[in-house]
Amino acid sequence: MKILFSLAVFSVLCVIGITAESLSGDGVELFPKVDLDDKLKREAESKISGTVSNSNKQGYVFKDAKGIIAARLNLTQGPISLDLVKTVKDGNKVVYVKNEKYKREINVFARSVFNETQPKTSAVVTGGGNDTTKVDITLAFEGMTAESNNFAVSSAVIKMSIELGGPTKIDFWNITSASMTVNSTFNSTPTNLQLNLTPSKFGYSPHRPDFACTTGYGICAPLGLSWSCDDQVMKPNNITALGADQLTVFLHMPGMLLQPAYGNSTSGFGFNWDCDPLIPISLWVSILVTLMLASILFWALYMLSSLQTPTKFDDPKGPAIHVPLGD
Repeated sequence: MKILFSLAVFSVLCVIGITAESLSGDGVELFPKVDLDDKLKREAESKISGTVSNSNKQGYVFKDAKGIIAARLNLTQGPISLDLVKTVKDGNKVVYVKNEKYKREINVFARSVFNETQPKTSAVVTGGGNDTTKVDITLAFEGMTAESNNFAVSSAVIKMSIELGGPTKIDFWNITSASMTVNSTFNSTPTNLQLNLTPSKFGYSPHRPDFACTTGYGICAPLGLSWSCDDQVMKPNNITALGADQLTVFLHMPGMLLQPAYGNSTSGFGFNWDCDPLIPISLWVSILVTLMLASILFWALYMLSSLQTPTKFDDPKGPAIHVPLGD
């Protein structure tokens, strides 16, 4: 019985190890390795550096040619910024260069903060009626001269396409495409970039029922609600197409609050649809895996407790077995 119990416990531990290993990596990480001391230290250093001020709130209104408001964008935790990163060849894959000290983080060579000039905003609205309404918004920065670590951005144009009523769900609005053009120099070398920032995937699978409005997937929300995110990061959607040993940028929108105005009955922002889910997929997986392993363990213990000694050759009419207790 002890041998069977040991085998049951050993099998459960093996399943836990295999599950944790299979969920780590590029997918869901069941038991993420986070150094809290290093994380708090980096957050403190970023606040001390003062590159982004939380008090510097910015709001943008996008109007069409008729002067009608088509969308609103607020940045509640600071201005837009760009992180300069670099790609490298790792075996057969193209990956971003990692930080030498914090191996799990991407190395940022320089940062440019768009806090010098006020951008020009515009919008184009198409469709409407029984068709899907499409709102194309443009945010254009020009005349910037600030330089950080030999990285200077002179102009940048951010474009997004918002569709109301599709393509995820008929009662949602969704950013279907996003792009950015950056004119800059790094170490006195022109680094003009044209990037496709559209999310590479809009859900857990290509099927419509699996579309998700959450971090790492689509930027969307139900009609009448606004998309909010503490730090909205938009990256190139195809790193393989960029190639190795190439410079590119990550777009940061701190405290992003975005909502299309067409179809919005209110004069401002609706209730927030936060980018971080209340119960993320990693927590759901952890709960389900824990319940499955616990059920296997309880079943094994129940089976072990049900074992009985063999009584096939016992004679009920014969004398009982007597075991002397003394010498």
